[in-house]
Amino acid sequence: MSDRLHEIIAKIGVLHKELIQSKKIENANEVFNYIEDLDSDVREHYLNLLLQYYFQKNDLENLKELLLVGAKFDMRFSDVKNAFLNIKASGENVIEFMEESVVFLKDSDLEYNLKDMYSYYTQNESIQVNLEEALELIKRNRYVCAYCYKNENKSYSKFFLNEDLLDSLKRDLPYLLN
Repeated sequence: MSDRLHEIIAKIGVLHKELIQSKKIENANEVFNYIEDLDSDVREHYLNLLLQYYFQKNDLENLKELLLVGAKFDMRFSDVKNAFLNIKASGENVIEFMEESVVFLKDSDLEYNLKDMYSYYTQNESIQVNLEEALELIKRNRYVCAYCYKNENKSYSKFFLNEDLLDSLKRDLPYLLN
């Protein structure tokens, strides 16, 4: 199986590059047509990777198409950061659409991701209003709250700290704050 996994990974790498270069990646339905003749395991692995790609690119329309065909991925906080950094306009974004996954995401890789999001927010005054909903969801994540509480000396900690959630954590989940 490990040989097959290496083969799948290699095929996916080539496939992804081809789809980006041809710009077919910009339309999930074109991708579906392009990969329909591939082995089912390659197709399944690629669709899961593609879902993550669309999430990171904040491509809500294509993300929804991938979810409809059963694609899934293990979200990391770096995915949320990339999606946040790709919010440019008003309207629903992938972070809002995947609200529960973002709010309940458990990840320990927060420092540089929060720093990058804070910098993006503070350096882009003209789009801050477009970032507010996503920002509020990120602030509702208990692990973000606990991290910011434990790292109050970081410049972005006060920005991301949710005081109401912090009170709840102190009362109900104090072990997260140790």
